[in-house]
Amino acid sequence: MPTRPPLHIVTGKGGVGKTTVALALAHRLAIDGARVVVAEVEGRGGLGRATGRPIGPEPSALLRTGRGRVLGVQIDARVALAGDLQRYYRLGFAADLLQLEPLVDFATRIAPGLRDILLIGQVTHLIDNRPDIDALVLDAPPSGRIGPFLGAGAALAELTDGSPISGQAASVMDDLRDPGCRVHVVTLLEELPVTEAVETVRTISHLGLLPGAVIANRCLPAPEIPDPLPAAPAGIDARSWAAMTADLVAEGETARAQRAWQELLGHRTGVGVRRLPEVVSATASELPALLGAELGAW
Repeated sequence: MPTRPPLHIVTGKGGVGKTTVALALAHRLAIDGARVVVAEVEGRGGLGRATGRPIGPEPSALLRTGRGRVLGVQIDARVALAGDLQRYYRLGFAADLLQLEPLVDFATRIAPGLRDILLIGQVTHLIDNRPDIDALVLDAPPSGRIGPFLGAGAALAELTDGSPISGQAASVMDDLRDPGCRVHVVTLLEELPVTEAVETVRTISHLGLLPGAVIANRCLPAPEIPDPLPAAPAGIDARSWAAMTADLVAEGETARAQRAWQELLGHRTGVGVRRLPEVVSATASELPALLGAELGAW
């Protein structure tokens, strides 16, 4: 049986750069010639904003890489529902009628978690039925919702035991627990994001999924600061000198604090922490390539 293409799920607290890191990872995977798809769910539109390209229900060109290609796709619950009805129940044109938003909302209210199962199922269906895809990166919901999102299959399988939906939900969980699937957590090296990242890794493990890497974004290098600082040069009073060196001292303190948070994060999760630098002189469309290079071998 052929090995399934790897699935990389990327989550993180809102505002930590989750979508940018997902694109950077896709760029890194594609740089040596792979064909990589980045998928987003819930209609957030982050991929389109980050790249300036329209994202639709079919994979389309998203980023330029070396010899590979990065494609983007929007996973929509309505399309996923129609596809599942057609695949499993052979409803033909009736499946298209059931794409209507009110009907989708009605169905997902009856079975909590069904929308998430539809979305994840569409992702895994894409992997299984597109032999030209070498890897898929899922720009998943934020970490505050990642537990219910990834755990929907287990909950729904128990709730609907013995039904066709139960079988599909169990199949989705099997796909997520495949050895080729990893869940990566993006964070900033600050108190609240680190706390949430630790809880997210625990949630992932509790679901029986495999944590990938914890990716610390916007990291500062530690500047060389003499300790103690030299006295003010001739002609500059002490007050002016303190003001001139304040930014450098503050940057050094921030960098040291980040290192401490990184050590704590690695200790509490038992997962390797990868650092991505703070990049201030690049446009949003340039960031994936720059950060992808920083990710190194994957």
